[in-house]
Amino acid sequence: MKRIGFTNGTAPDTTVPGTRPNDYVVVDEGGDFSYYPSEAAMLKDLEYVDEAACILDRAGNNYRLTMDKDRHLRLGPSLGTVEFNWLRQAWTNNQHRNMQTHPLQRFYPTTLEALLAGLFEMLYLEHAGRTTDAPWVLEVDGEVTHPATLQEVNNLLTRVDHLERVTVHDPFGHDYQPIRHAGHRFFFPAAGSVYYVEVPGRFKRSGTHH
Repeated sequence: MKRIGFTNGTAPDTTVPGTRPNDYVVVDEGGDFSYYPSEAAMLKDLEYVDEAACILDRAGNNYRLTMDKDRHLRLGPSLGTVEFNWLRQAWTNNQHRNMQTHPLQRFYPTTLEALLAGLFEMLYLEHAGRTTDAPWVLEVDGEVTHPATLQEVNNLLTRVDHLERVTVHDPFGHDYQPIRHAGHRFFFPAAGSVYYVEVPGRFKRSGTHH
């Protein structure tokens, strides 16, 4: 997998980001999860048939890669609905293994529908270069800013020593308490990576997506 960026700094032309009808989530042979905005982007990035252990659409259909007569990769037919418990455990394992890559920690999903919706939203937000009409909301000691991307949120939080005073609201209406992963004891307090643990809704403003 070449892991090419899919937005190049721009967002899909939609009101709420990450709601494309033909996007996909790929679980590769090593258990890593990736988001692709289209079948074409996915096929351009993947390099061999067995690289994708599971390819998911938003309905939870499970696909594998095949080869056409010219030896080009293509998306095979659906193999049926993905198994819920397997997918949930695979995602949990991947998050724990790659916290810096997947820093958004949502509430534990109890249905396949909730798991799929969360996967597509979180993976989109973790990789998106920019959103459209629904920015992030960052509140620090009552002061509110509107970063465009998760990376911008991360950059702003490097200047904040006490994350317990911070709440982060994503473009899909989920609120988080940021927590800094402990770095070396000689680092400054703001050093180290940040992950985001979902909390019950704190923002009570009109126009947010709940």
